Amino acid sequence: MSSSTQPIGVIARLLDLTERRVQQLSREGVIPKAERGQYDLIGSVRGYVRYLRDQAVKAKAGAPDYASERARFIRARADLAEMEAEEKRRALLAADQVEAAWVAVLALLRTRLLALPDRLAPQAFEQSTVGDTRNLIRAAIREVLDDLAQPDVQLDSPIALGEQAHPDGVADHEEDGGAGTGGAAATAGADDQ
Repeated sequence: MSSSTQPIGVIARLLDLTERRVQQLSREGVIPKAERGQYDLIGSVRGYVRYLRDQAVKAKAGAPDYASERARFIRARADLAEMEAEEKRRALLAADQVEAAWVAVLALLRTRLLALPDRLAPQAFEQSTVGDTRNLIRAAIREVLDDLAQPDVQLDSPIALGEQAHPDGVADHEEDGGAGTGGAAATAGADDQ
């Protein structure tokens, strides 16, 4: 027996493999087989090292790595559990709830602003100076903004936009406390000053 060929047991121990795995790698062409039950020592080591390099290149090229995928899965589960805990503490809100709240606030703002001209026109008509009219309008705007600074928006209840504004986009003047339409004369009078 030459020193360059060794029995399968020696090759298996040298490469830290089982004898069965050495036989599999030999069938796959990774480890060259010299003769019956004997393997070329240098060829076996070179073939196995080349095989391990190829496996490493394949792993870097995008083949899924079980350990990293499992770690990613565990992190995702931990993130999800943390978000659920924050949601139960009411420190985290669902995006659809935030969107619904903003829609309600903006619909209320729209309704209140659209009601201002009809509500202020008769009062503005009675003002004697432009400064008084300006102060009247500023006071009404501040009132609307103060009301909206603390909106009463319920996140758990569905938002009915139809209750806040008419479908044709005209505000309900009676709900806003306005005097209703003042007629063409009041509107023309306020614009003429």
